[in-house]
Amino acid sequence: MKNPILVTLVLLLGITLTTSNKDFHFGDIVAFERTCGGDKTVYKHYAIYVGPSTGIDVGQGDNDIFHLTGKKCMVSVPKFDKLEDVAKASKVLKDNYLDDNGYKIQYDKDFEARTKKRIGDTFGQWSIYRPFNNNCEQFATQIRYGVPSLQQHDTMAESVLKGKESATKVLATVAKHATMETECPFTGG
Repeated sequence: MKNPILVTLVLLLGITLTTSNKDFHFGDIVAFERTCGGDKTVYKHYAIYVGPSTGIDVGQGDNDIFHLTGKKCMVSVPKFDKLEDVAKASKVLKDNYLDDNGYKIQYDKDFEARTKKRIGDTFGQWSIYRPFNNNCEQFATQIRYGVPSLQQHDTMAESVLKGKESATKVLATVAKHATMETECPFTGG
């Protein structure tokens, strides 16, 4: 009884993703809404759409997106991936939110060239993941707009980011110490 339901859900997800891909253009920000046991979005994972259907080659092969992804010990690596593999059970949407804040993009050869250069400059360059100053949202907005942004708009995480400055400082300090501990050869981490 569970198998037909699971097959139906997988097919519906595949149909949704296939339909959604048609709405994306090269350089669009793709947001993957992540939930935790409910319908509220806890946070969003961000990527840049580069799909082979765009006809623009940045070395993506048959992959759809370029994003910052984590490895062991909080190491992040920009890489190409398939949209449906990253989506899992997430709602996927176009999220060019800085377009409404003075960064309106013209889809022309200059935009294409800048985006290709930014992708080329970052591809394969690993870095330490930091929730407040080196994350997937800042990576995606840097690629699209040339400016890193961290807002997590329309998520539960947004309230933390927009909350009191002291709460943000405390969370940044905790993140810094957690990162330092994972980098320390004496902690066994």
